[in-house]
Amino acid sequence: MPRPNAASGLVDDAQLAWDLPVAFAPSVEIVSENNPGVLLYRKDTGRYFQLGRSSRMFVPHLQEGVTPGYLVQKISGLFQVQEAAAARTVTRFLSEIREMGLLDVPPPAKGLRGGAARVLAEIPMRRLVLVRDPSAPAASGRPATPRRLTRIAAGAFVCVVALLAAGVAALAATRLLDVRALGSASVAIPLVLLLHLMLHEAGHWLACRYYGVTVPEAGIAFWFWILPRPYVDRSHAYRLDRRTPLVVITTSGIVVDALNAGIAGTLAFATDDPTLRALAAAVAYTLLMTLANDVNPLLPSDGLHAIEAATGHHSFRRRAIQYLLTLVLRLPSSHHHEFASRRLRLLYLGYGLLALAYLAVVALLVARFVASVGG
Repeated sequence: MPRPNAASGLVDDAQLAWDLPVAFAPSVEIVSENNPGVLLYRKDTGRYFQLGRSSRMFVPHLQEGVTPGYLVQKISGLFQVQEAAAARTVTRFLSEIREMGLLDVPPPAKGLRGGAARVLAEIPMRRLVLVRDPSAPAASGRPATPRRLTRIAAGAFVCVVALLAAGVAALAATRLLDVRALGSASVAIPLVLLLHLMLHEAGHWLACRYYGVTVPEAGIAFWFWILPRPYVDRSHAYRLDRRTPLVVITTSGIVVDALNAGIAGTLAFATDDPTLRALAAAVAYTLLMTLANDVNPLLPSDGLHAIEAATGHHSFRRRAIQYLLTLVLRLPSSHHHEFASRRLRLLYLGYGLLALAYLAVVALLVARFVASVGG
């Protein structure tokens, strides 16, 4: 029979027993406790989780095992607050990390709204592993030998070139795209796309190897069990103690997307052959759509990982979606959202606006394709 929760008076399987000890699961490794929070690694799943700064006070206790009631008394005495307020804080924090599978207590069953939030925040994905590296997780990094100004200039140059290349591809896709003129040449598009995806993932792999990051596996991921996509597991890059290498690793594929799309767009403008022009414009359009997919903030994409790398928040998308769903569906606030700063909440709202803008741009690209097919 479920035990009553002493803090809330509820009898619910979703509540932890108030007088029984709880600890981190045996598979959980504490990677770092530096800013902006605590980075944890689940060895059984190979996933990383970042807890907020306010979670540091709980970590030593959860390493050894402690009852939630003891944590309430500790928080109440440390911050001179009533036990009821401390109980709400402890309950939200333990519930959040329990849902992540970080505790030695199984996650609770989810209701309809909570289950919908989990599906939206955690994209279903199956993987076909083609290459595996059993080496221990590592991310040594490399010393920043060039001066800071030199690194900034190099990064700015790469960004400008990538933006110009994407601009050329966009012009070719909007002005020269003519699906009806492709004919049998359209069979080359899937082959070019496959080659491009291989180059995209090779960019991630080379960047990881440069910074000494272990790549545990590579293969093909199936988003929503259907959509295939080659991938390189670069999650161990979160062990890097500097943000710049992580940003380079996450954006290397995006740069490859933009450059290849620019090459196709340039070829479309340079050739006089109608069929080759139509094929190059179609490839430019396809690679632009690939680029749009890779910067998709709604999926675990390179663009999302770049945002996380730049902000230092590993679980940014999941927590942003949960925060927005909390506002829309009026779900209970988690421990993280309860203590999130005003700046972080604004970033979550900005993420929502960015997602809406992204959907608008993709809709325009799709409309352009439909117009090309319809003449």
